[in-house]
Amino acid sequence: FFDTAEMYPVPQRQETQGLSEEIIGKWLKSRSIPRSEVAIATKVTGPSGQMSWIRDGPRRIDREAITSAVEGSLRRLDVDYIDVYQIHWPDRYVPMFGESLYDSSRAYSAVPLEEQMEAMGSLVQQGKIREVGLSNESPFGLMRCCNLAKQSCCKMMEEEGEEEDEEGEEEFPGKTYYP
Repeated sequence: FFDTAEMYPVPQRQETQGLSEEIIGKWLKSRSIPRSEVAIATKVTGPSGQMSWIRDGPRRIDREAITSAVEGSLRRLDVDYIDVYQIHWPDRYVPMFGESLYDSSRAYSAVPLEEQMEAMGSLVQQGKIREVGLSNESPFGLMRCCNLAKQSCCKMMEEEGEEEDEEGEEEFPGKTYYP
């Protein structure tokens, strides 16, 4: 299991951005390891005034940013899919890195979680990512995203007109969605 991010290695610098993904990709190819025997997790970088070299900011984690970040990670990793794709940190103010109290004066306009989860769901449907994850998220954000995933899963099953396949197995084996 490899856990990386588009911004790694740390400390982050323009000249090394994405290098961890490239090294993992080259290592996999040089060892001729079957892709199915390795799990790779990586992350889209959230809003930051410090990393202007990543997608011009990054300013927001919207559909375009998520899609662009996934394409970049797939290219650097030299793989066809990512096992777990995560939002590295929320696209809204949340107390982080030792902060324990919410400071409403630091809140700002953010991309709705619905848009982010729809973008991730679309990438799952396209086969570019297998699972969606969150990193550095608040309990509220985690539960909201789980609820959105559950709603989306149920909606997809309704649109297909069935919740089980011919053998009576679940439509989404191995996936658990918590309300």
